Amino acid sequence: MGKRSYTVTEEHSKFRLRFVFFSHGQKSIVKIIDYDYVGQINGRETFNLALGDYDADSGKIHDDANTLNGDAYLVLNTVLNTIPLFFKHYPNHTLMIRGSDSSSEFLENCKNSCTKNCDSIELCKNYNRRIKIYSGYVSANYYQLQEDFDFFGSQDGIVEPFERYKRYDIVFIQKKN
Repeated sequence: MGKRSYTVTEEHSKFRLRFVFFSHGQKSIVKIIDYDYVGQINGRETFNLALGDYDADSGKIHDDANTLNGDAYLVLNTVLNTIPLFFKHYPNHTLMIRGSDSSSEFLENCKNSCTKNCDSIELCKNYNRRIKIYSGYVSANYYQLQEDFDFFGSQDGIVEPFERYKRYDIVFIQKKN
């Protein structure tokens, strides 16, 4: 899917697929890509995609981190390159992508520490930023990607076939048989 990317190490279990890699920019950061089982959605077993920075001190993954390490495209390509690997392990499952910056909790925290001078929650420049990146990638590369994958978008809880450049809260991906 993506182009040049970092080398990943894979860990696999029944309910999780994890990829670990090092982001090399202004600092060296351990990044985790998790595909976690969330249950059935629309009759199909579904996994959620998450990306975060690994904190060795706490053992936690921070999926709300904004690393600013100067390698955003390499990181994005690394995530994109793991999607076909996900479907090798789970070919008949659905992949769900949503941003960690898409919740009401995120909006409240952002409002309290806003550095972009957003006047209101409705105008928050950080809200849904991550899903906009993924949706934008799918939209820009849709005709090539749709040869191998089916895409669906969800806005306000309504799932529909993906429309290029439409705003979605969640994007669902299924591998074509």
